[in-house]
Amino acid sequence: MRMKTMTKTFFALGTVNKISISYKEADEGKVMQAADLVKQMTESMDDRLSVFKPTSEMSALNANSGRSGVRISPDTMKILLASKEWSEITDGAFDITTQPLTKLWSIGKSSRIPSPHEIRKARKLVGYEDLVIDGAGNGFGTAGLRRKGQSADLGAIAKGHAADLAHDILSGHGIHEAVINFGGTVIISGSPKSIGIQDPGAPVGTPMGSITASDTAVVTSGSYEKYFIKDGRRYHHLIDPRTGEPAESGLASVTLIGPSAMELDALTTAVFVMGIQKGFNLVRERGLEGIFITDQGDVFLTENIRGKFRFSGSRKITDIRRQPQTAGA
Repeated sequence: MRMKTMTKTFFALGTVNKISISYKEADEGKVMQAADLVKQMTESMDDRLSVFKPTSEMSALNANSGRSGVRISPDTMKILLASKEWSEITDGAFDITTQPLTKLWSIGKSSRIPSPHEIRKARKLVGYEDLVIDGAGNGFGTAGLRRKGQSADLGAIAKGHAADLAHDILSGHGIHEAVINFGGTVIISGSPKSIGIQDPGAPVGTPMGSITASDTAVVTSGSYEKYFIKDGRRYHHLIDPRTGEPAESGLASVTLIGPSAMELDALTTAVFVMGIQKGFNLVRERGLEGIFITDQGDVFLTENIRGKFRFSGSRKITDIRRQPQTAGA
């Protein structure tokens, strides 16, 4: 039976989302239905989570900071609980309460460098420990921020959660040959496919290599995504909650491979902030695979991904070391 390909593209969660499905011609009806459900789910999530929509749950949470908790839906509750867990695991390298710092820097919209006083003031409002969550069951609960002026933003993991749910919807409709790409957060289903890894030192869209993967999620965070350069220094959008400034970890990008896109969304950000030594060990402890590219262009891979990675162009395989020399065994 003839195979067809359907691609659905839509905007939500602040990014372009695309799903590409390969299917038998006789299955076209259920494929179209599943694709519509994915779009509806993602747009509904955007309505609940966007800090740019005054009626969203996250906007209500932030507006009531320092006063009272607000009613939170079960799905939002799940993300908030996971966020606190990953914040603890990463010792605060991942923290959804960095919104005051993100807003202060406004990288991608502004090239102004905040003053040390402004950074110190914003840092005082950051702290995942101040996110109070009541009701971890399957029903509605409440969530609140202890101090006035605090604000949370789930933008660092919402795409991953949406991609995971999209995968569940497609699987539930018997669709097992697809690529879900939500703003660079990718889930591959079915036969092995090649995924390009951006060269951090080249224009966007220029791969420095690729991996072949199947039935897994692939997520990258890098300093090349949003940045400006001033007086010879690159100021990128990945803020270290502990310093209040763009992370200076020696990394240019981190790509993680594993079963949960939401986990990878959180951990790529955290590992970028943590740096190669701590980040490499955390990835192995979590049972994930990773590709780490340093500011100097060195490439480090976890052991099980080595045979699936290929350099583009003239780069040589000898540039790869299995693990950082200073990382634990």
